[in-house]
Amino acid sequence: MRIQPENGRVLVRAPNAGTFEIYRIESEEPLQFVSEQIGRFNEPLLLPPGQYLILADCSNETVVLRPGETRTLLAHQVLFNPPVAPEPEDSFSIQCNRFAKTKSRQHLLNRYSLNILHGTRDLLVGMVPLRVEFPEAAGASDPHILSYQLSGLRVEAYERMKPKTSFFVSPVEGLLSITENQVFGRWQFLLAGKYRIEVNGTRMEIELAEGQQQLIRPAFLRIGVSDAVNLHASSSILGTPLYVELNQGHWLDLNETYPVLPGEATLKLNGSLAEHRINLEEGLLTEKKVRSVLIDLDCSPWDWSCLGSREIFLYETDKPYPFAEGISDVPLLFFEEDAWVSIQGSRDLRYKIPDTVQDTNLKVGFVKLSPKQHHRPGQVTDLSRIEAPGFPLIGHSLDLSVDHDTLMPLIVGRYLLAQYQALATSDWERRANRLPFAVQAKEVVELSYPVYVTEKKYKQIREQQIKEQREQMERKYKLTQWRFRPIIPIAVE
Repeated sequence: MRIQPENGRVLVRAPNAGTFEIYRIESEEPLQFVSEQIGRFNEPLLLPPGQYLILADCSNETVVLRPGETRTLLAHQVLFNPPVAPEPEDSFSIQCNRFAKTKSRQHLLNRYSLNILHGTRDLLVGMVPLRVEFPEAAGASDPHILSYQLSGLRVEAYERMKPKTSFFVSPVEGLLSITENQVFGRWQFLLAGKYRIEVNGTRMEIELAEGQQQLIRPAFLRIGVSDAVNLHASSSILGTPLYVELNQGHWLDLNETYPVLPGEATLKLNGSLAEHRINLEEGLLTEKKVRSVLIDLDCSPWDWSCLGSREIFLYETDKPYPFAEGISDVPLLFFEEDAWVSIQGSRDLRYKIPDTVQDTNLKVGFVKLSPKQHHRPGQVTDLSRIEAPGFPLIGHSLDLSVDHDTLMPLIVGRYLLAQYQALATSDWERRANRLPFAVQAKEVVELSYPVYVTEKKYKQIREQQIKEQREQMERKYKLTQWRFRPIIPIAVE
């Protein structure tokens, strides 16, 4: 008859009540457990002899229990004291490795009291590493109580706040890149230190002292566009919505009010090439009114070859480079008070957008310019171009081609076809001729104008024209032959 060995006892002493887990280890290589039990602190647990793994909060210990032996371990109480009485919606987190061999981790939420086995333990307390060390003398005495004072951070709630409106917190110092979030109006409990707070693309850094209660009142930001602006045109034509970029990387919708953190910030509308600095004040609404200009080509809703087919540019007075770029048929948004608009194809002709008008809609027509080449000894056309007759238009187009027709988009209004002729006099006299014309919406104005070129240039142009006419006739002939080719019947057996 086999005699069962006498049981042993495991006693885990702790300053307070609670439970721990205990597993019997059958094998270490590979690691195998054969049983699991729940023990209670300060109460001996009767167990058969063998090797056991004891797991408490963020800690473990392996013991070998012999027959009739009592093994005593210490679990110390670690307290984290918030600066105010915590509510269920407040947030405090602890992460730690419980047992490395099984990759067992703990993520404790809103636990302010832990029972940790004696030794040195590494915890992540609210994103900040904390090493909990119990002195060696404590191992031979009674369990200890170790206390840490927490700090509190809260971004205040506000009226008509959307549910689950959150702020984000991350430590400034340290090698770990961790972020936690919390709802407005609720506490986030943290260890003392430097932290970065982020709300809707705005951020600020604060340093929390032990026990400090840090309250932050949000500011508010709204980028307003009038109801006259078609905000859906960009999505349907470009595939991307109109938006505003806050602090280089956070996108906000238009006509929405956002809570933000107080301080300086930058705004940039999509299409804009320049940033605008604003100051956000605690508890106050900063509202920026957006202006818009729409260059309307009067395209059919389904004509995708027309919709958005021209680039649009906005300039400030006397500035050579645009501050914003967009496309036709889509509203181009901007903040600037001083703005001139131009169109691809007639870019150096600029139209002044009225300073007092928030939304400007401009119709476009076209002019077809057909040069007629001539050669006259002693006379050469230096330059042909479209010029603005005066305010609200300024500038002129590029030099028109002397070889081919030019189709140019122009904002509805009056213009001048200007030509400059050089005459072979003793001092090469230069004369200017200007032909006024008007452009209407949905119309194409056709203008023919003489161009005087050198004899060599005239011959080159005529040869090219003859070549193009011949190629065109050959294409028409081949097309006619294809259309009227004979039909060969297929024999049926």
